[in-house]
Amino acid sequence: MKLSDALSKISGASAEKTASAPAPSSASAPSGLEERLKTALADAMKPEEKTASTQAASPVADLTKIAADLSASEHEAMKKEAMIYGAALCDGFMARAAQYQAAADKVASTETVAKTASEQDFEKFAAENPQLVKDAAQLGYDTTLGQLGQLHNAAYDKGWNDTVQQIHKTASDCFVAGFKAVQDMIEAAR
Repeated sequence: MKLSDALSKISGASAEKTASAPAPSSASAPSGLEERLKTALADAMKPEEKTASTQAASPVADLTKIAADLSASEHEAMKKEAMIYGAALCDGFMARAAQYQAAADKVASTETVAKTASEQDFEKFAAENPQLVKDAAQLGYDTTLGQLGQLHNAAYDKGWNDTVQQIHKTASDCFVAGFKAVQDMIEAAR
């Protein structure tokens, strides 16, 4: 039942007067209330303005629009969920990085104190034993020079072996290709 039908029935029923029901007097109802009721009834009785959305559309178009709206809202929900997940993940990474930074600062401060103390001790020891420090430096130099020589030889051997292996592979490939070409020529000549 429409509002306009209900109002028309009410206004039609009030138009019929019976002897048992006394007619309402204007003195019993305040004038402001009566005017507001008339304004509300007039607004309700106005014909509806048709807009593009209230015009009749096909069921397929309606379903397509509903599906598009549903898809868009689902996409927005997934984007929000992904943003929340990303923010939580980033917060976790940052918290872990802060823990690592705190641990690194603690270790660095400990090493700085130990290093400063050991440098002072070494300077004192070097001043007291200059020959021993020279011998230790020479030993370190000789050891490092020996290690560099071994690294040089290993690098040279590796380079030589890689080159020889590459040459062998290329020669084998060429031999196989040549053999196949000669074999094809012999087969063609028969």
